[in-house]
Amino acid sequence: MKMQSLRQSIRLDLGATSLSQPLGGGGPLWLRRLAFVGPVGAITVAGTVLSAMVTAGIDDWLRWPLLVLIAANFFYVALVGWPGILGYLVRAAGYGMRAQGVPTGLSRTALLMPIHKEDPQAVFAAIEVMTRAVGDARLPHTDFFVLSDTQDPTIAAAEAAAYASMMAALPTGGPAVTYRRRSSNAGRKVGNLGEFCATHGSQYDYMMVLDADSLMGPATIANLIGLMDANPDTGIIQTVPYPVGRATLFARIQQFSARLYTPLLVEGLTFWQQGDGNYWGHNAIVRIAPFIEHCTLPVLPGREPWGGEILCHDVVEAGLMRGAGYAVWVLPEVVESWEALPANMVDFASRERRWCQGNLQHTALLGHGGLRATGRFHLAYGVMHYISAPLMLALFALATIDAAVGGTFVPALLGTGLATGPAHAALGLLLLGALYGGKLLSLLSVAMDGAQSQAFGGRVRLLAGAVAEQVSALVITAVLVVLYAGYVLDLVRGRTVRWDVQPRDNRGLSWREGWLRFRAPTIVGVVATVAMANVSTPLLLWSAPILVGLLAAVPAVVLSSRMDAGRASQAIGLFVTPEEQAPAPVLRALLRALGMPPTRTDAVGQNAMLAAIAD
Repeated sequence: MKMQSLRQSIRLDLGATSLSQPLGGGGPLWLRRLAFVGPVGAITVAGTVLSAMVTAGIDDWLRWPLLVLIAANFFYVALVGWPGILGYLVRAAGYGMRAQGVPTGLSRTALLMPIHKEDPQAVFAAIEVMTRAVGDARLPHTDFFVLSDTQDPTIAAAEAAAYASMMAALPTGGPAVTYRRRSSNAGRKVGNLGEFCATHGSQYDYMMVLDADSLMGPATIANLIGLMDANPDTGIIQTVPYPVGRATLFARIQQFSARLYTPLLVEGLTFWQQGDGNYWGHNAIVRIAPFIEHCTLPVLPGREPWGGEILCHDVVEAGLMRGAGYAVWVLPEVVESWEALPANMVDFASRERRWCQGNLQHTALLGHGGLRATGRFHLAYGVMHYISAPLMLALFALATIDAAVGGTFVPALLGTGLATGPAHAALGLLLLGALYGGKLLSLLSVAMDGAQSQAFGGRVRLLAGAVAEQVSALVITAVLVVLYAGYVLDLVRGRTVRWDVQPRDNRGLSWREGWLRFRAPTIVGVVATVAMANVSTPLLLWSAPILVGLLAAVPAVVLSSRMDAGRASQAIGLFVTPEEQAPAPVLRALLRALGMPPTRTDAVGQNAMLAAIAD
């Protein structure tokens, strides 16, 4: 694709609106906000009122604490579930966001990849692929920087060798590529980017921040630069990076889930947030001058884990940027923006442990004077994401205690038999709708579109994958609830976590590691099952999906970490994604460079037995 360097920029097209004027055909900003806040509040109130109705007349001493916990859990379920439903309604009404921009050719952009003890081959393979693609697109004034924080001399030497090898292979006349290694990794990623801004920030208008496993296509890079050129009041534009490139069964399920459900979810979020969006720290473009001026992070008072350096910096930077008057946008449309997920549940959970500490630190920033209301919301949402786990466990624990002491709240809430009243039916439908409404609408929108469903392997494979993904999600959700609660308890007790390098390989788990890392959810599942079986059959039956997930934790995480299971699912067309069916040229080039089969056809061709199964 050839990019014309000196064309007039195109402003964001949001129906009748642009990035700098966030008022579209869907109504004014206050009405968009109401479209989010109103249903979330209504679901919370309706769930609480219906629960109170079906338990009316119960005088159990735990009734009111249980109703409070039901309200809190309904609030979180609505908060997470409603944006997907809203996204479907937005697209159905024709108000979906579309953002196209063409660079003026006058702005200078630096693409930055901060790294720390990463695989040099993978890092520089991605940089080489993107450098060649940007060079072929003739995108002017665009340079690449690999910013190393590696302190290990052996890995550092391998980085330097990989950089030299890449530079020797790149054609002349393309974008400049600079490799720099700091002598100290003070401040981690924030310090790394801060050093770049102090050294080179004045030479560039924008920086496009990448993770060590990030990849972006040239059209997306050009689009982001063009949008920033056309909207000088915008400080950050965040793309949605879709996970690709992992071969274990666990990773393939997550890749499928993200690709299927995320577009409508982000569409709904962008509809009400508009220019008050969030920043995820990578695969985004940032206007450097206001970032330097306004996004310096405060050091929190006290000691870790609650004080000290801010670990999860991106959401804070977005809030400070918006507080300074610059818009922060998230592009919901599917573009050439990718990342890689952890390949197994152990590495996934370890990353969540670090994020839990980083997000709970934000409680100290909720009153920060440089934030607007939406900035505080994003911080509070991150806190609520992890606090929701102990709230859910507390609900199950109190319900079990109430039943154990002979209370009648649980039988009244759940119904004792098939013949329940209309309030019970309404309560169940409300809960199921909030939990699964967005996912069902995402599945429906893809299934009803012939081209889209074919990109997921066809309607039959799409449906089979969605059902299997939901079974997997029950196990993952149950496990994470227990783990999150443990993480929060550790932080309350003052235990901190080491923020170390993230594993990025397709490693499998041994049974020993699976048991050591997930024995706590298994033990909780055994204790809860025995307790509920002895005190309340209705509670046991209604809790069965969560309990089964806990009891199956160890075998599920071990078996899903296997490469052979992932390849088998790929061979029969299960958990297929559009990127797997027809990868973009830049993605195909990277997967080939890393020795990964980019398409289902390639994977099937590697194994005659799997080919026969697929046939």
